[in-house]
Amino acid sequence: ARKEREEAERRKQAELDAKAEKERKDKLEKDKKDKAERAAKEAKEAKLTEAKLEAKREAMRQEQLRRLQGLAGATGNPNSTGTAQQNAAPSSGYAGRIKAHIRPLIIFNAEGNENPEMEVRVTLWPDGRIVSVTKLRGSPNPDWDRAVLRGIDKAERLPRDIDGRVPAYIDLVMRPKE
Repeated sequence: ARKEREEAERRKQAELDAKAEKERKDKLEKDKKDKAERAAKEAKEAKLTEAKLEAKREAMRQEQLRRLQGLAGATGNPNSTGTAQQNAAPSSGYAGRIKAHIRPLIIFNAEGNENPEMEVRVTLWPDGRIVSVTKLRGSPNPDWDRAVLRGIDKAERLPRDIDGRVPAYIDLVMRPKE
């Protein structure tokens, strides 16, 4: 009976050892599998990051090429119709904005149905300050001409265009009843 007990204990110990060995092997296999999955995931992320960096580099390269082409050949921006880098002309409503700025500064009492027309050229500094005013075409009413010139002188500075620039000069046609 003692031998049977010892034999049963040896079998039990052998089973426990086999079970422990199996668990150890399973754990090693699981660790190896997890490590492989992590490595694959890291490789995938690295590849994705590298692809993003490459795309960003290519976009920067293309932008740099466009900029250099603009500087070299002055091919202009996609919206311009000429070869300059930007349109030099003021926007379509700029003259109206200038007239609206000057109009309240003109003091003139229009009598009758007259609507004399005077054309002036206003020369400007890049910050909008008025350098000079030249009468291009006078009206039949010299009082209106003087009132317009005084109003422009009172303005001292004209507003910038919508793109922030100020043209070197602007020609205005001024009428009292506009």
